[in-house]
Amino acid sequence: MRGVGVFSPVRMSPLLFFLAALPLRAEMPVALYYYERPPYMVAKPDGSAHGITADVAAKVFALAHVPYTWNLMPAKRQLLTIERNEGRDCTIGWFKNPQRAAYGQFTHPIYRDKPPVVIARHGFEPQTDSLAQLLKRDDLRILVKEGLTYGSYINGLLGTTRANVSAFTVEQPQLVRMVAAGRADLMFAPREEAEFFVTGHESGTESVEVLTFGDIPAGEPRYLFCSKQVDSATMAKLNAAIDRIKP
Repeated sequence: MRGVGVFSPVRMSPLLFFLAALPLRAEMPVALYYYERPPYMVAKPDGSAHGITADVAAKVFALAHVPYTWNLMPAKRQLLTIERNEGRDCTIGWFKNPQRAAYGQFTHPIYRDKPPVVIARHGFEPQTDSLAQLLKRDDLRILVKEGLTYGSYINGLLGTTRANVSAFTVEQPQLVRMVAAGRADLMFAPREEAEFFVTGHESGTESVEVLTFGDIPAGEPRYLFCSKQVDSATMAKLNAAIDRIKP
């Protein structure tokens, strides 16, 4: 009579466990973060987003066949999330700079802004057509959003201005309302955003003026900004999709 053998489980090395998990990890969706910034990103009732850059991002992920989930999160927390590098995370519509590139990774550009403009309180008189000259004044009150960059030219001027620059964590519509109420003289915004405000889409933002300056260069490109947990194969698929739609 043949004896009954004792079952011995097969031991799998840590390397084999890692390799076996790779295909499963590749299927994990990317957490795609956005914040309310009309007309670039506007929340929809189902939790997704639409707008200039949100629509492009959705098209890119669909074309690349990369699964993703929409996640609403304040802008500053998005940067901290990418820097922590704890998950497969991407954010929409950020400018590229060396500080961010040191801890995250950028796709190919998904959109290029029109030249930035100044949103000023009603009745403000710049008395110059040069932003560089305007920012030499020490009586200006300027609002900026903490964590955002306004492009290399404006950022460079802000770094040397003698004006009173106040940074806030509130979103752009609130900053516009503060300017409209006379709590500051001006702020900066892409032309697309400024036009959205002055046409009455946001209550309390109509009584401001949009000023253009001849020395402000063309707008800078915006990117998907991702954590380094997003693998190179996924980044390649996103870039290929961006190149196909030529945003």
